[in-house]
Amino acid sequence: MMMAGMLAGPHLVTPSITGEADASTNPIPIVSIQLTPSQVQAHITDSQIGAVSFAGKVTVDKIPGIERLIVTLTAGANTGWPVVISPMTMPFVNPGSRQFQVTVVVPPSTSSHIIGTLMVTGSAKAPGLAPIISTAAGVVTVAQYFKLRLETESPLREVSPGDITYNLVNVFNDGNSMDTIQVEIENIKDLVKAGWTVLLGSTDVSVKADEYVPVKVTVQTSQDWRLWAKEIYPITLKATSMEAKERNELYIKSYPVFVYMKGFHIPGFDPFMAIIALVIALVMFQGAQERADSRLEKGRVKEKNQSP
Repeated sequence: MMMAGMLAGPHLVTPSITGEADASTNPIPIVSIQLTPSQVQAHITDSQIGAVSFAGKVTVDKIPGIERLIVTLTAGANTGWPVVISPMTMPFVNPGSRQFQVTVVVPPSTSSHIIGTLMVTGSAKAPGLAPIISTAAGVVTVAQYFKLRLETESPLREVSPGDITYNLVNVFNDGNSMDTIQVEIENIKDLVKAGWTVLLGSTDVSVKADEYVPVKVTVQTSQDWRLWAKEIYPITLKATSMEAKERNELYIKSYPVFVYMKGFHIPGFDPFMAIIALVIALVMFQGAQERADSRLEKGRVKEKNQSP
């Protein structure tokens, strides 16, 4: 029994001695950083910034033999976007957790294809202890916004009744991602009722961000009989963002171009042929006038010859 006790004694004491040795030889605290959520989306426009925030937590698991531990936080984005973190320093005298907040500011007009990575770094320092570094990362995406613009170099066209005219309307995508744009004539029923024919070269165009696509507009005015016309008609183009529509959003832009109809129109009347006919008539009239003058001159000569 005594021998057994002597053998058992050292076996029971050894673990406690080993535990104290571990505590004295491994005093490094365990520091971790967490970000919630792991990914956020920024909503911007061409003139407004988008600010998004992450909730952060710094946790220190153990501080054996250390009276005070200071954790200093820094943050940055790989895209160069401004980042604000608060608070920047956290003191720990006991194991525990502390909260912080980090905000990322996305500039206006940023492309929705750009993805930003936020990196938060914590540096824990204490007297006689080498800095302990811990990191956490978050992702910032950019939501697509929609903005359309229609322009033309010639918003007013002049045309004779019954004639055809053309115009080019440029469809601009001022959003931050490619968009499919549906183009239509908003007042087509009124134009058809007035006897006009209006055709679009394209009704669906895909336009990259900050670019434009020209759409040809062909217009034939009314071919009804008109002694004289002097009227201005609007042709209203409507552009609809199909990408916005897929997201249950509605973005529509209207743009009017004008046609000034001036002149006369007689169905079947060809102005060119009328000019030719007029020239022929003038030639014939001039010939008849010359023949009449010739006969008159001959008559005068004959009278002179017959006089005594």
